[in-house]
Amino acid sequence: MITLSIRIDDKRVMEALNDPKLVMGPIRDFLLRSALVIEGRAKQNAPVDTGRLRNAIRTTIEPTRATIEPHTSYAAFVEFGTRPHWAPRGALQPWARRHGFPAGAAGDDLVRRAIARRGTRAQPYMQPALEDSRADIEAFLSDAGRDIEEQWESHG
Repeated sequence: MITLSIRIDDKRVMEALNDPKLVMGPIRDFLLRSALVIEGRAKQNAPVDTGRLRNAIRTTIEPTRATIEPHTSYAAFVEFGTRPHWAPRGALQPWARRHGFPAGAAGDDLVRRAIARRGTRAQPYMQPALEDSRADIEAFLSDAGRDIEEQWESHG
């Protein structure tokens, strides 16, 4: 999982963060906007064979956290690649068939042998999505700061 953390050193801002009525709206808006931009870019970047990986990228928003993650068992293998290994027998038959390899065990064995020799190459999609979203996130953070400041001034 890729994590983006924002550190706040300003004591006044930290005090404001302890007042949920004052900041929860702007913080939630910031998290939601940022997460949806990252999610959208991750979906654009995700390699597509069946579309399952792309469709499995989802966002969860909690009070002070947003999580954008693909909900498949193989997502990390696509993002980071793998070292050479033997894939389970039969596991690659559907993929091999879709990509023009011989049907059945013959195609499966060809693909398994290639992975056993070379592994699989990384196809990053989450990390680039985060990197490509930094400018948007900074703008959203600035908007949230302005909204908090306006609420703070009208609050007290």
